[in-house]
Amino acid sequence: MLSLRSIFLKISKHLKATVQVPLSLGLCFILSLGATSAAYAATDLTVIARNLKASTEHDKNAPIKVCAVPQLYAALSTLQGKTKIDFEPRFATNNELYALLSNTNTEQLPQLCDLLLSADERLPISLVRTNRALASSLVPFTRAPLVLWSTDPDLLTGHDPRTLLNKRQIKSIAIAQRELTPVGYATNQVIKNHLDLSSLRNQTYKASHEYQVYSMVSSGNVSCGFISMPLIVDTKQQIHGSYWLVPRRMHSDIQYYGVLLSPSVTNKDAQEFLRYLVEEPEAQKHFSQFGFSSIKSDI
Repeated sequence: MLSLRSIFLKISKHLKATVQVPLSLGLCFILSLGATSAAYAATDLTVIARNLKASTEHDKNAPIKVCAVPQLYAALSTLQGKTKIDFEPRFATNNELYALLSNTNTEQLPQLCDLLLSADERLPISLVRTNRALASSLVPFTRAPLVLWSTDPDLLTGHDPRTLLNKRQIKSIAIAQRELTPVGYATNQVIKNHLDLSSLRNQTYKASHEYQVYSMVSSGNVSCGFISMPLIVDTKQQIHGSYWLVPRRMHSDIQYYGVLLSPSVTNKDAQEFLRYLVEEPEAQKHFSQFGFSSIKSDI
């Protein structure tokens, strides 16, 4: 299977539009949100969506289909085979998932997804409003800590970024726009109330999404950027570079939500898998190994 880093490199490679921004050490490509359809989805979900069968017969022995955002790649991929429920994960960005699910006939949705796992509540709520998902099944199951991340293994290790900013040791920073994603909103809260970026007035670069922040930093064009922890934990539970874990008290929680798609509300395996994610300590422990945190924890 592809690594999480490979997915994001493919996302970056397949974007249709870029905007060049001059930096002191080169060029940074700010990725266009409108073109952020995941390359992983292009070889998986979109292909499947194009070839949906006319038949609506359901194979009771088939694994349930779990559609999820790329931040969940490492956690879900390594969870396969470890649960009583046989499931097949499929990945795409929130925008891609909404487009695919909205343009698929309701009776054919089980061929695409039984269960949706989203990085915010807006996508599942949109599906609930169009009767494609069951409102009563919508539930948060985990949360993602916010981190300031750098590919430099020494920059943020053991250092408070506020001190580094005062000493001008952080040369540039990338942030997601607050209006578009929970990560952007949480980042804005941190900057507004706890972090003075006045020393980086001309070296602060805004992106539409945390995927774009990830790309800016991983390319080396920006010193560091705010993203969620799961983006930097790979399937081997390793983190490359250095990071500052933003205290939870500094921002609103970045919660992930699960919801059953309407045609699958009677699917016992889909129901059980969602219950497992929400209620089982074993599931919470597994997700914590890949950068997530329990909603109930204080950290």
